[in-house]
Amino acid sequence: MAYSYNWLKTYFDKEIPSPEDVGKGIIFHSFEVEGMETKAGDTILDIKILPDRAHDCLCHTGIAGEICAIFDLPKRTIPSDYGDLKKEFTGEEPSRNLEVKIDCPDLCRRYIGRMVENVTVGSSPAWLKERLESIGQRSISNIVDATNFVLFDLGQPMHAFDADKVKGSITVRRATDGEKMTTLDGKELCLTADNMVIADDQGPLALAGIKGGNRAEVDVNTKNIILESANFDPVNIRRTSAFVGIRTDASKRYENDFSPEVADEAMDRLSSLLYEISGREALKMGEKIDVYPKRVEQRLIEIKSAEVSLMLGIDVPEEEIVTVLKNLDLVVEKIGETLKLTIPFRRVDLEAKENIVEEIGRIYGYDKIPPKLLDSKIIQGEEREANKRFRVANKVRETLIRQGFSEVYGYAFTPKGEVEIANPLALDRPYLRTNLSDWIKEKLQSNLLNVLFDAEAVKIFELGRVFNKIGNGAKESTLLCLGIARRGVKQKIQESLRGEMVEAKNSLKSELFAPDLPVGEEMSETDNVNNLSFTVWEGSFDELAKNTGVFVDADLTPFISLAHEYKKVSAYPRIIRDIALFVPEEVNEEEVAGTIEETAGLLLAQEPALFDVFVKGGKKSLAFRLVFQSYEKTLSDEEVNGIMNQVVAVVSELGWVVR
Repeated sequence: MAYSYNWLKTYFDKEIPSPEDVGKGIIFHSFEVEGMETKAGDTILDIKILPDRAHDCLCHTGIAGEICAIFDLPKRTIPSDYGDLKKEFTGEEPSRNLEVKIDCPDLCRRYIGRMVENVTVGSSPAWLKERLESIGQRSISNIVDATNFVLFDLGQPMHAFDADKVKGSITVRRATDGEKMTTLDGKELCLTADNMVIADDQGPLALAGIKGGNRAEVDVNTKNIILESANFDPVNIRRTSAFVGIRTDASKRYENDFSPEVADEAMDRLSSLLYEISGREALKMGEKIDVYPKRVEQRLIEIKSAEVSLMLGIDVPEEEIVTVLKNLDLVVEKIGETLKLTIPFRRVDLEAKENIVEEIGRIYGYDKIPPKLLDSKIIQGEEREANKRFRVANKVRETLIRQGFSEVYGYAFTPKGEVEIANPLALDRPYLRTNLSDWIKEKLQSNLLNVLFDAEAVKIFELGRVFNKIGNGAKESTLLCLGIARRGVKQKIQESLRGEMVEAKNSLKSELFAPDLPVGEEMSETDNVNNLSFTVWEGSFDELAKNTGVFVDADLTPFISLAHEYKKVSAYPRIIRDIALFVPEEVNEEEVAGTIEETAGLLLAQEPALFDVFVKGGKKSLAFRLVFQSYEKTLSDEEVNGIMNQVVAVVSELGWVVR
């Protein structure tokens, strides 16, 4: 979402940090800032709000609260642009009453309406236009702009109906099957009983939470309006939005859920704003009609400062904890060693102590928490089944890696299968996989293209979920699949592969105390076209974990690494060259390989691979295979020839003879 720096400044009496510093603070404590743009004397921050905070931060108020907490800046409750929300409206009462009914309290959690008469529809004041246009919103009229302003300021969608076009009372209800309405932009909708509408006695006025209808649209002739501030069920809004193919700023907020308590504050904000921009002398503003079937209870959480420090792993001074919590708008009452916290209604995500600790940690600064390794030993005790499965899975990985296997991760979505996905992410993969072996066989073949020597084996495994149809439902289970492949079609190679597979399975039996390792289907195949031989074994990890004997003091040391470097695989083809040379017997292979690697430079994709050694006439012959590859382009023979010539020149200067 786009946020205006000038808009955010209105929440503070003091000068706030520069846009760049605000952006850095938000990145390190709250959200990702995807960009900044300078526009008409303002800076627009593009901030990516994740779903867990959409309820309070898809608005300027939410981000202002983050700035308050991050930079310890006192925040105004109400920016000065809006006037006094507690202002007493001295004008006459409206001439007609407003009646509001909720027929579907399971879908509409609160509805506040207000009758306002003698409004003047016209252009918005310059400041209001600037605020909306800065974040990419088009100014329409003062009434519509005011509702949009409150939306982007407080996160509460608002709507205004032309009161003279509304017949009878306002009713929030389910649509009837086949009921029709036309939206503000002229789209004809045919609704079902799963959709919710705002209606009068003649039919729908709006598709609740998503789009207004054209029948009660506010235009230049409008004199009297009905204001709406409501809260709807997020699941229904999401489903209806998908059903009608309409997604709006309002529906985005409703489907992410937020507190019904915001509706009242937003109605006050909008009322005050209209009083300021639309004929305050003649304005007749009625009382709020508030239908609130099930009021939200104030959430209270108790926590001790010692608990915060224990969970974070560092000592956080209590005064720092209290400051952070108060800056996050929590009311803090200290009772002995306990902090009794009153959670603001806007923060629907704060439900437990752990949520509070996370808030303190991110604002206090994760950089203040020193890195510390976990204990490398797990002491056996009474444990849940999930913990045992986790330990067995890690033991499987540890065992197979020692056997020379690499772990791979396959796609759960496939072109064919037994369980079809209702809304597939990709049309060419509409099913869930039923096995791991098909993908393992495919990856054995593709990985063999990258081996340097025919004798080199590709050994991979996957521990993953599969899905099979059971009656009218589906069963999810976990399989373990091993695959080994080499080039060549001779019987000798087939026997070798089967031997390595048996060795791997025996290692698992031994390491896991699992003499009854579940027997799965073992496939040995030969592809004469690709000169490929492979064997694949697939078995049930669920049964393996269930039948595995308990092992104590599982050593996690192999999984702890302080200095691993990873890099992606190049998308461009490689070029392979061999070089053989005579060196004195006292020269070791590492010295020669190091010299070649240093001379070849960055285009050498991996360390030189030694594949032949013999001694003749007092000299030692070493043969290396070199792999050249670029991350930026396809290399030419001329480029690689130039590098090889340089290598030959360097080794020749050292007295080594290239064969």
